[in-house]
Amino acid sequence: GGRGARHRRAPWEGRATAYPPAHNLLDGRIVLVTAAAGTGIGFSTAKRAAEEGATVVVSDWHERRLGEAAEQLADVMGEKPLAVPCDVRNEEQIQALFDAVYERHGRLDVLVNNAGLGGEVNLVDMTDEQWSNVLDITLNGTMRATRAALRRMMLAGSGVIVNNASVVGWRA
Repeated sequence: GGRGARHRRAPWEGRATAYPPAHNLLDGRIVLVTAAAGTGIGFSTAKRAAEEGATVVVSDWHERRLGEAAEQLADVMGEKPLAVPCDVRNEEQIQALFDAVYERHGRLDVLVNNAGLGGEVNLVDMTDEQWSNVLDITLNGTMRATRAALRRMMLAGSGVIVNNASVVGWRA
């Protein structure tokens, strides 16, 4: 035999895939994405939401990269999105973020909790302080933003919250 040892190609292996066309799935929706600066999942999520017709709001703790992300999103949206600096470890900044969203747009339809921090070092070498920072951003920050969104979404009777998780957890 040896038949079962042969590698079968997945349909996407060995060929380039085209970028999927937009279908206006989020037309008219207000979408807030945390940790949306830079080149990662947050920015890609914000960009795709804009391509799908959403009015996007972006936040991040890194103000320079946040401004750059907003400039890039303006090319997709036709106008510069609301960009609010926010450290999800800080409750006052979370409240200011949601206040800004509601002041500008009057509502929020979708929150994408993307803020998270993988360890800078392997778990075996991590200090308690480093671990606490990972938890405060990744877990507590998600809770703070979710709580702020729920308080307003429940009053409105609608809304969607998406919590992004990382494959970094598999390394532990």
